[in-house]
Amino acid sequence: MFDFDGKVSGNSRVNLGGRGGRKGARPAAEESRSDFVKRQHQEREARERRRIREAASKKIQAVYRGHRCRELQGAEKRQVFDKRCADISKVSGLMPPPQKAKFVFHALVPLMRLFALFFRRKQDEARLSRLLEMLHYSGLQTEGCNIFQILAVEESHAPKDVTRTGLLALVRKVVAALLACQRFMDAAKLLLTIQKAIFSPGPEYKALGINSGVTIASLLRPEIFQVLSPLRMSEPLQVANMVNLMCSGLDAISLATVEQSLRCRQELLALLLSTPQIGESLCASEEMAKPSLVLSLQRVCGLLVHTAGVLAAATNRSCSPAHVLDNIAVILERFALQHESSFSTGSAELLAFLQWLSWAKEQVGIAADDAKASARAAMTLNRGSFARLLLSSVDHGRDDILLAICRLYFAPSDGTAEAECDPPQEVLQTLAFATPLAERLFPTFRGLMRNRSAQDVFETLGPPMLAAPEAIRLRVFCSVYALQLQPMYDYEFFGAANPLRLEEVRELLPFLNRLTYHFVTTMPDQAALLPAARALRNSLTSLICLLYHRHRRKAILENDSAWIIPESRALLRRAPSAINLGVDAPDEAMEPADDEDETMEIDDEGPQAPERGSVPSGSATSSQTLAERALQATLAEIPHVLPFEDRVSVLHSAILADQEERRAYRGPWGPSAMEKHQIRRNFLVEDGIAAFEGLDDEQGLRDTFRVEFIAPDGTPESGVDGGGLFKEFMVHICREMFDPEFGLFSATSDHTLYPATSAFAKYRQAADLYTFLGKVVGKAIYEMFLLEPQFSRVFVNRLLGRVNEVDDVASLDKELHKNMLQIKECPDVEGLGITFSISVTEKGVHKDIDLIPGGSDIPVTRENLTRYLHLMANFRTNVQFQRHTTAFLSGLQKVLPVAWLKMFDPYELNTLISGSTAGFDVKDLRANTVLSGGYQDDSPCIVWLWKLLQEDLEPEDMSKFLMFCTSCSRAPLLGFQNLNPKFCVHRVPDSERLPTSATCANLLKLPDYVSYESLKSKVLQAIRAEAGFDLS
Repeated sequence: MFDFDGKVSGNSRVNLGGRGGRKGARPAAEESRSDFVKRQHQEREARERRRIREAASKKIQAVYRGHRCRELQGAEKRQVFDKRCADISKVSGLMPPPQKAKFVFHALVPLMRLFALFFRRKQDEARLSRLLEMLHYSGLQTEGCNIFQILAVEESHAPKDVTRTGLLALVRKVVAALLACQRFMDAAKLLLTIQKAIFSPGPEYKALGINSGVTIASLLRPEIFQVLSPLRMSEPLQVANMVNLMCSGLDAISLATVEQSLRCRQELLALLLSTPQIGESLCASEEMAKPSLVLSLQRVCGLLVHTAGVLAAATNRSCSPAHVLDNIAVILERFALQHESSFSTGSAELLAFLQWLSWAKEQVGIAADDAKASARAAMTLNRGSFARLLLSSVDHGRDDILLAICRLYFAPSDGTAEAECDPPQEVLQTLAFATPLAERLFPTFRGLMRNRSAQDVFETLGPPMLAAPEAIRLRVFCSVYALQLQPMYDYEFFGAANPLRLEEVRELLPFLNRLTYHFVTTMPDQAALLPAARALRNSLTSLICLLYHRHRRKAILENDSAWIIPESRALLRRAPSAINLGVDAPDEAMEPADDEDETMEIDDEGPQAPERGSVPSGSATSSQTLAERALQATLAEIPHVLPFEDRVSVLHSAILADQEERRAYRGPWGPSAMEKHQIRRNFLVEDGIAAFEGLDDEQGLRDTFRVEFIAPDGTPESGVDGGGLFKEFMVHICREMFDPEFGLFSATSDHTLYPATSAFAKYRQAADLYTFLGKVVGKAIYEMFLLEPQFSRVFVNRLLGRVNEVDDVASLDKELHKNMLQIKECPDVEGLGITFSISVTEKGVHKDIDLIPGGSDIPVTRENLTRYLHLMANFRTNVQFQRHTTAFLSGLQKVLPVAWLKMFDPYELNTLISGSTAGFDVKDLRANTVLSGGYQDDSPCIVWLWKLLQEDLEPEDMSKFLMFCTSCSRAPLLGFQNLNPKFCVHRVPDSERLPTSATCANLLKLPDYVSYESLKSKVLQAIRAEAGFDLS
């Protein structure tokens, strides 16, 4: 075997007789068969390793010898190159300029051939500089002496000693050498020298030969676009010239098919636009009048339009999608969409630009791009002015362009359904308040609304991804329209300020209602949805809930039943136990209306209700059926599709199930039932607070609460509490503590209650008192009986975690709301002298509170009037009651999860707590009454009783009658059929006695009176006395 010096190493000799004389070999007589086999195996492995080493050595030797040969040849050629350069320099220095130019012209091609054979980056940079100097010199000469002009002519017109193709290959070698040495500035200068040789110097930028564009196209390679980066910091004109040169090359690319040519142009154009801030350089305002800049921008725009149809995923790592996005947005905003621009941006051109922007945005989401570049690109794209400019350029009837704009801002960031796709708030606000987008989008999906089932429409949206064009348009419309509705007053909604006519809204509502219901029940698990689908669902539910709550405030549809979906009741049959009443961890805090300068922030201490649509933790488990999950999602997101009575039944069923689980504690012999809380009638509040003070958790507050009333003389009252005395205690304590005279609550003009602003000044322990009342209301809901207080919508909204709006002020103070609307319409707001402050009274002292920092020094003007009105409404309805509501809600949540009260709107929750003040249905009571003791339906006394209730009692006396018989002044929510035990009228033979009752059994002991007048007199006397068991 040859070694590296070429000598032959001696091989071991082989004895043909079989005795090799190997070292360590033992005689055959001493070697066993197994040892022999093992030795042979080892010898074979050794021979194989030696063979592999020898083969590898031969390859290494070949490579090494080749390297040595090339190095020797390179050294020889370098010597020749250096000698020729020295000779050229010496001889040309003695020649006159014309002869020197011709001499260099003829000497360059052999010198370039020689250079191409030996170039090494680390060794030959100086030689590259000498060659580059001669190329620049020749490139500036006239025809016949300019070596680069050969590149533009036909092959037949080239000199005999050089071909155009050969010279082009040599020039590519020189450019590649410059890029390998990272001499981008020198490469740019060389390209500009070539440009001057093969293109006209004027603004028309014409090719001087038929091969000018082909020459540049052959020089284009991914690395060459890096020459633009250092140039952008210098003269914009040089950038424009370079861009023009590269665009000429892109235009001249010709491959086997048109599609391949376009795709190649698209990839190289993306590389060109990857130059940071090249758009800024080309669109410099002070240079825009120069023809070369305009021409370069026109050519870039033209290439963008022509290649938009073949956009594909970026395959070159040198491409920076963030810079592409930034540069295209700048060019579109500052040049293409400007009226003074000579580039015609019609619908097709704008659509092409939008396709490029969407492509670049998707690639930004996929690629691990530069963070700064991505941030700059996002800032460019998400400027409100840019979004406004795009929409203003859309012609009417071009739904494809509207869809492209929607895709740009609302489609997933990386083009897949898994990516987040929420648009920036600034863009959303611009689309909502500075463009007619909602008005223009509404007709585009109007066809979906007519004569199509919700299932068909849902399939059109493309489940499960829900990223079809129709889905994107629908989500954009819902997001934008919902944002427009938030600050819109009711009179504006029903007037010209609404982007949609009232007839269109009434057409839209049933469609959205049914589609949202189908979505929620078909795909109930929010966590399992892809982001695009989750965003569409949130947009739909947000809009439908906004419209529903506005309808409840002022009717949009003819009646409330139009919101109910009959099929939803089937969920109740399939999911009888969809909710539980386990008390969850404290919910999220209520937040005030959004305002970055807001100083009147709502305190977030204490447990609060979560946002609408939240489901208590642990409610959705893998063991639940689809129907149970669908019912949970429906109750959490769109509860209004179920009738109120059905939702009450759901809540009551859950309560009954929970009570059954606590039967050991709540039963007649349970620990809590055996304990009696003594309540003195003349110290009702103090004893009530003391009794509830020890009940501070779910267990205690859900147990049975037995009451024993103590008369003013200190003796226990007659009667055993089977539930009636407790209800009486609850009703009386609410009457006293919710009375405005007590100081915890104030009354509106329609006699609804809201927290008194002076409560914390009047009572040091006001927070404890509100917590106690929260427990009382929560306990009443859990025990399924009604109280008497009717709460203001403002207060109930806060209990449900909703932020009150300007129109909610009317439920608190109609006069204030009227004044606010008058200020809004006032033509001279400045003349009113209003500032961003509000006057309040605390402990009899008037003081001003700033709505924003320094608000007392900031005048209200026409420009900031809307903000002032919203801050005023926010303070009046949200901020000033925050401490009161927090304390009340903390007590309520200790009894049952507030999240499940969110299946009711504010009006319904009021009804759930206190029923109706309009009396009760006597026919319903009569149909669900049991008669005993000898009474029959036709007994005179029974006939007179129904007549009295039906015809001769005022609503107040009807409430007192119910209070007397059942310890509750309100009829049961779901009718008397749900009164347990049934209402019973028992005959008492003595006609001189007053009627008495056993409220725990809902029993009226009615004497058998002899006349109607006698019955009426005795019944009124009994129910107005409010003396309970003492009448017995």
